[in-house]
Amino acid sequence: MTDCRGRAAVPAGATIIVMDEFRDLARSPKHRRRFERLLFLAAERGDADLVAERLGWGIDPDCRFGEARTPLIANMRGSCPSAATVRALLRHGAEPGLTDETGLSALDYARRKLIRLQGRNRRPPQKSPSLDENGQLALGVEEQTEIDELRAELGPDGGEFVRIYWNERLRAARRVFDDPREVEAIVELLEAAGNSGRAD
Repeated sequence: MTDCRGRAAVPAGATIIVMDEFRDLARSPKHRRRFERLLFLAAERGDADLVAERLGWGIDPDCRFGEARTPLIANMRGSCPSAATVRALLRHGAEPGLTDETGLSALDYARRKLIRLQGRNRRPPQKSPSLDENGQLALGVEEQTEIDELRAELGPDGGEFVRIYWNERLRAARRVFDDPREVEAIVELLEAAGNSGRAD
């Protein structure tokens, strides 16, 4: 049996089997570190959607890389700290009190970053010129023409490529670097998470 494009049709329920196999792959000792690296990089970039997706694969939210940094710490040390990323990590069991090789936790880094940001005379974060008044992607004529040409060149399979490109471009346009409001929200989240884990 084939679909409308002549490819083998996926039987009902097969998607669940494929996802189970994918999760098994993400947890296997042979491949686990590669998957953990994907989570770590998404957290470092402050990409909450990718972090949530990758945590759904069953990746350890407390995996460690370079100088024993966890994804929580990577998010705070990165240039785009994200409260949504921190929420996703905490929701999936990330331990806020873990420290890196310097003995600092994500909360320590968040407090330090907040002090630095508050000490600067900063303008409010400005939105990317690629976003319209509703926060949606509004490409210039040249970039839109380039995408249209690429779609035509790729043929029927070009739609999926363009969809992926569009989503990544939108993520990049919405990224705000070192937003003090995000860091304040993260400090509150990590303080609350640390307090809830303490015995009275």
